[in-house]
Amino acid sequence: MRGIRKKKIFSFLMIFIMVSQMFITTYAQNIEAKAKKEDVDKELAEDLEDSDEELEEDSEKVLLPEGPLTIETLYEIAVNNSVQALIDDINILIKEDALDQAKENAAFLGDVYGIQKVLNNRIIKEVKPFEAETNLEVARKTKEDNLDNLKFNVYKTIQSLLIAEKELETEIKRLDILFERYDFLKLKKDQGQVSDSVLVDMEFGIEGKRMDVIRVEEKIETIKTDIKRLLNLPLHVNLPEIVEEIVYEPLVNVSIDRTIKNAFENDTTIFKHNRDIEAIEKTLDLTAQYYPTTNIAYLTPQYTLEQTKAALEEYKLNIEVTIKNSYTNLLNQKDRVILAQKYLEIMRKKLKDAELKYDSGFTTKDVVINAKEALVNAEYQLHSAIYNYIIIKADFNRLAGM
Repeated sequence: MRGIRKKKIFSFLMIFIMVSQMFITTYAQNIEAKAKKEDVDKELAEDLEDSDEELEEDSEKVLLPEGPLTIETLYEIAVNNSVQALIDDINILIKEDALDQAKENAAFLGDVYGIQKVLNNRIIKEVKPFEAETNLEVARKTKEDNLDNLKFNVYKTIQSLLIAEKELETEIKRLDILFERYDFLKLKKDQGQVSDSVLVDMEFGIEGKRMDVIRVEEKIETIKTDIKRLLNLPLHVNLPEIVEEIVYEPLVNVSIDRTIKNAFENDTTIFKHNRDIEAIEKTLDLTAQYYPTTNIAYLTPQYTLEQTKAALEEYKLNIEVTIKNSYTNLLNQKDRVILAQKYLEIMRKKLKDAELKYDSGFTTKDVVINAKEALVNAEYQLHSAIYNYIIIKADFNRLAGM
């Protein structure tokens, strides 16, 4: 019995020692973790201070020309700061290396035996370098396409900023007209011609219009942020004034057939499809020298060839339809611009007539205010029509590769 008790006591002591060691180890680890956390927090605080200093340094390093910016200057900044352009340059280097490797593989082919191995060697020698050349040219064209798309997005965003600024001018003019109408109604109230509720409604309208002004101001700030992102500039940088106008410039002497042909000639995907077709035809010519045209070795690339040709024709058809639809939209928007121009002239004449009649005592102040408001609305409608025309035209030119 005594021996059993000793064993139990010994077992208990061992368990106690193990638990104590675990507790001490955990406690030590907690102290160490806490110390590490304090060190990390300290390092993080130092890093934040360093990042703040770097942010200040970055704001000094950002090279923006002094004074107003032109659209060409914005293009230059966007291209120089483009991360995608750097990625495309790396891709071009990779494709150049792949071409060198393909040429090297073709130059140092050893002797082989067997139909399939001989055919594979000839493909490596006569087709693979051609495919590598295609991939390199596609990489170069893709870089140009990406830069063109970047410029297009910069242009569209700048135009969005310009029309938003016109909208802000319009809302401010509308607010001024509301104040003018409010003052006019106050005079009529003093004469007992309108009630207090009419003035209260007008006050609500004024507050609503103030909110419209604030909304457009916020929209402008959002667009400016979008511009900074496109230019890859820090968001804290102040964007200088942009010298650009919403200008209506109609297209002249447009041949839709020539435009579609030009689009086909400059499209990267069409270029890739045509080169792929040429590479597959080279492979088929080589294969036909070793296998009958009914063999799977010949049928497989032939199937790929027919798929590629079908994909090319479908893609070209989509481009043609898209360009024609875009041109139709452009012509329709051109008509809207012309109508908006005519309507604006009518509103100018109506305001002039209303002011002359008012000065002669043949109409009321209210008629003049309504004519002013109609003119302000007509001016913005023209700006909006021209803006839509500009965007459609830019998209049409991009599709056409112009």
